[in-house]
Amino acid sequence: MIDTHAHLHFPQFDSDREEVIKECEDKLDAVITVGGDLEDSKKAIEVAESSKKIYATVGIHPHEAKDYSEKDYEKIIELAKSSPKVVALGEMGLDFYRNLSPEEKQYEIFEMQVEAARELNLPVVIHSRNASKEMADFIRSKFKGVRGVLHCFSGEKELLKRALDEGLYISYAGIVTYPKNSELRETLKYVPSSRLLIETDSPYLAPQPVRGKRNKPTYVAYVAMTIAKELKLNFTDVDRITTVNAKRLFGLPLIEEEKKERLVYTVGNRLYINLTSKCPCDCKFCFRGSEDFILGYNMNLKREPIPEEYMYRIKNPGIYDEVVFCGYGEPFERFETLKKVAEWLKKMGAKFVRVDTCGLGYLIIGRDDILDELKGLIDAFNVSVNASNPEEYYRIVKPKFGRGSWESLLKFIKDAKEKGFRVVVSAVNYPGFDEKAFEKFAKEIDVEFKIRNFKRFKRWEE
Repeated sequence: MIDTHAHLHFPQFDSDREEVIKECEDKLDAVITVGGDLEDSKKAIEVAESSKKIYATVGIHPHEAKDYSEKDYEKIIELAKSSPKVVALGEMGLDFYRNLSPEEKQYEIFEMQVEAARELNLPVVIHSRNASKEMADFIRSKFKGVRGVLHCFSGEKELLKRALDEGLYISYAGIVTYPKNSELRETLKYVPSSRLLIETDSPYLAPQPVRGKRNKPTYVAYVAMTIAKELKLNFTDVDRITTVNAKRLFGLPLIEEEKKERLVYTVGNRLYINLTSKCPCDCKFCFRGSEDFILGYNMNLKREPIPEEYMYRIKNPGIYDEVVFCGYGEPFERFETLKKVAEWLKKMGAKFVRVDTCGLGYLIIGRDDILDELKGLIDAFNVSVNASNPEEYYRIVKPKFGRGSWESLLKFIKDAKEKGFRVVVSAVNYPGFDEKAFEKFAKEIDVEFKIRNFKRFKRWEE
């Protein structure tokens, strides 16, 4: 686990810093200690250089902006280059709550640091308080080509939207554990798994179970626990997701297990099988082609493994609540492999086997008798329709087969239902999506339906 935002170099740790760092080395993968001005950043670097697991940032907090000018640009560059332990610039941003620096000065120093980050090719750590609209506007106009994280996110939906539009990461701190912050916890379901981070902001903002105490990096586990409960994930899922994301953003080394392409992967007590990176659709909201890491796994297969490779990795499918053919691409693109692996799964005691599909199997394979070959091997299909009428379907899903795809999709759903498979149609509630129309569509074809949350990862273009 990685605490992506702490202040281990602050005076609150002077009396036991070595002990706290030792605890971090024993229990965490890394801690990033974040600078607040240039002198403070030097202290952060000094602490980072005392431990292989501590890293530092160089930055000027908006509170300190009044003491700096654009003439300090080269000082930031020089300090950031002074140590390999510097992994980002910040924290920087806008704070209109305490207003310890004039607003125009905050903007000036913020923009200066963003330009420095662009020159250094480093991510930025963003502070925003009582400035959500102004920050959203700034990010939209100034952040092209800049990576970074919105630290200690406090729940403003418009700011979340703009940050995700620019590909920024969203970090949740101890405040997400506070009982009254239900609206903040609600925002978790809109953040892509590939953009989620956790932090403590220690020594401040201790999580609920230790609230009132001095916060410290190992308390980041409480943040992970709350997120796991809210997203209905295991603690280990949140650990994996946020650790891999932190390494990717801050350029920390990934271990071999984190880098390798995943043929099979687990989420909770479900096993997922990733057959291919091919798909006949180009859905407007899809991560495929833009993001390889999903749920903390590298999902983009560069080859098409043989069935035996899946069997070797799965070993005992009977221990899982459900086995799902669902990965980076469309399972029907590898129909023969799908059949062979599914047959083996059933022989080995798999309780329930599902295929998540775009529903264009007939067009992919070139015939409409394929469902008979899956009887006894597959229990259910989750068909991603993402539309309630053909016009919307062709605009949003953009199947490569063109006209006729909608009719083939409907035939697949009807045939699967008639042949005794459980069928669920699903959709993503992207901007402009009509949930009531989709519910009506599902009732008309007499199948269950599911609506998934739209998760921004780039600007949504109508």
